[in-house]
Amino acid sequence: MIRKTQAALAIAALFAAPAFAASFDANVELNTDYRNLGRGAAQGGRVEFNAAGKAGTDGFVAGRASFLAKKDSTTAVDDMWVQFGNASGDLKLGRFEAADIFPVGKDTVVENDGAAGYRNMLRGRYGNNATYGEGTAHAALTLNAGSGLAVELGVIAAHKNTAVRPVVSYSMDGFTVKFGIDSGKTPEGQKIRGGGVTVGTTMAGAALNLSYNAGKVADLKGSSVGLNAVIGAAGVGYIYDRNDVAGGGSIKENNVYVAYSLPLFNTGATITPALAYSKATGGTSDSDAKITGRVRVNYAF
Repeated sequence: MIRKTQAALAIAALFAAPAFAASFDANVELNTDYRNLGRGAAQGGRVEFNAAGKAGTDGFVAGRASFLAKKDSTTAVDDMWVQFGNASGDLKLGRFEAADIFPVGKDTVVENDGAAGYRNMLRGRYGNNATYGEGTAHAALTLNAGSGLAVELGVIAAHKNTAVRPVVSYSMDGFTVKFGIDSGKTPEGQKIRGGGVTVGTTMAGAALNLSYNAGKVADLKGSSVGLNAVIGAAGVGYIYDRNDVAGGGSIKENNVYVAYSLPLFNTGATITPALAYSKATGGTSDSDAKITGRVRVNYAF
């Protein structure tokens, strides 16, 4: 009930701000899945309602709230943030995702079998997160140095323990590189050390991403490598994860995924068939390969 009230107040605040150039939009996303290992068919989805606004030119203030009504009858808040600054830099506060240093391209279906590796660990959207839960403060200061160079400093604070995530990005002529570092402690006092790098470019009409993230939480190490391409309506990707297991050993997992979006009756809606293959070894994982097929319908209104 508290989360529903918070979401309603966040959206109402943006509605009521007369100085903001407000915009409102919504979309529905419905997934129908089939998994080969005993789970059979399943269906899930949500309706997302977004309210956003921005005021000012030389200096600006912006805000956004995203409310989710899920098929399982629960509700949630995706984004809820305020941002202010100018062309040289800005500060964002609230619930949001910071710079992406492990993009997955056109992924709609990849699942993890306990081997999540070390991907974007301190990126954000805290509140129902396994590492940082309700009450967590998140801020990101971005400085634009010009000529395609920018620095983002993320700070996470929860229960007297904090973490920082500086990310340096550089873009030029269709080429982008981002490098980030994670450093701090979890709410339980466990040390976090790590980071990653991602390189993106466009080649022969395809958007390509190559990423590597690695790090350690307490004494457990993890790493992830990702490569993906998006070519028009089609996407294909590969992810390799490795994660230490408490008590010794590790879980390793290979993921391959493909997706293709088709227009639905020239309405602006899309239907996206997708397929993922994953195989995990080590630890307590099931060594049988998992195959997941998904059909996603998405309509923005």
